[in-house]
Amino acid sequence: MAIDFGRIARGVATGYIGQKLANTAANDAMKGRIIERAGINFYENTLPEFQKKEKNREETYKKLSSKYGVNVAEYMDQEGFITGSTSDYANIVKDLGANDNLNETKLKSYLEATNAGSYESRKQGRVSDIQDREKFVTGNLSKNQIGDMTAKLFLSQSETMTDASEATAPKTMTETVTTPAVPGSQVGPQVTEAVPEKTETKEVPLATFEEIFGKDEEKLQTDFSAMPYEDKTRIIDDARQEFQTTYGFDKLTGAPKIPEKYKEDYNKLKKEGKVGNKTIEAYAYDRFFKEQYLPKVQIGYNEPYAVTTARRAINHQRSINNEAGVQQAKDILKSMGFDPNDYGL
Repeated sequence: MAIDFGRIARGVATGYIGQKLANTAANDAMKGRIIERAGINFYENTLPEFQKKEKNREETYKKLSSKYGVNVAEYMDQEGFITGSTSDYANIVKDLGANDNLNETKLKSYLEATNAGSYESRKQGRVSDIQDREKFVTGNLSKNQIGDMTAKLFLSQSETMTDASEATAPKTMTETVTTPAVPGSQVGPQVTEAVPEKTETKEVPLATFEEIFGKDEEKLQTDFSAMPYEDKTRIIDDARQEFQTTYGFDKLTGAPKIPEKYKEDYNKLKKEGKVGNKTIEAYAYDRFFKEQYLPKVQIGYNEPYAVTTARRAINHQRSINNEAGVQQAKDILKSMGFDPNDYGL
């Protein structure tokens, strides 16, 4: 009996084409769902969060301009002290106080040397970025296409939005120095030749925060809420890596493992309606960050670390009714340059 190889080949080809079409349709459907999710995430999360932060930024900038002047507001914005948080203004005022020791000349020279643009130009850069992302989303919804940017749309705004203030500022500035002329002279047989006036340009270090505002920057370096944006980002990234190293990853999902204690507390709070929209991952990381990582690197969350340490000591002494111990902790804090009354102690 002769075998019809042509018929078999046609059957195989037909089956292959059918399977190929089915796979293509399935892939297209999956891509469509991903794009739809990206669009929903953008309009329900990313864009509203961006708008909220921009409103907070603008309010903080205007308040600082009114209280301290435009140059101070510009410095705080370009150096990352204004982040879009509702607590930015209070944190900055806490750091600057009456700002009686401001060196306006050094502040102006710093702004001119760093040349980081204005608040409006930085704002326009952020707006342009969000507009580009919106075009990407709407364009893909109509074309049913995805690319490398899709993954970014699933990230939080803080991980994807950029700002001109995040750029690393130069460490030096150019300064023109004029050395006055020295006339020649003669004392007895000793003749001193005249030295003409000399003007030269040289690189000098930029003024520090302490030099500009007359504040102790070392104190600010142990208060997370008062740190510049890039320092906060570095600390957050380091803490996230340590969290992942400490608890490992789930082999099935690839997500970082959550400690059982955190799971129990999260579920309890969730039943009580106290976690809002915060995921268990965000809750666990936030607790690890504040309770374990920051104390390990000796940084306070909303206050200098020395104040955090004193607060714990004072609370402990009060719990055992030892007022002498409370006063001793306050005295130690005062000796370090902190007024306990400023921190409600």
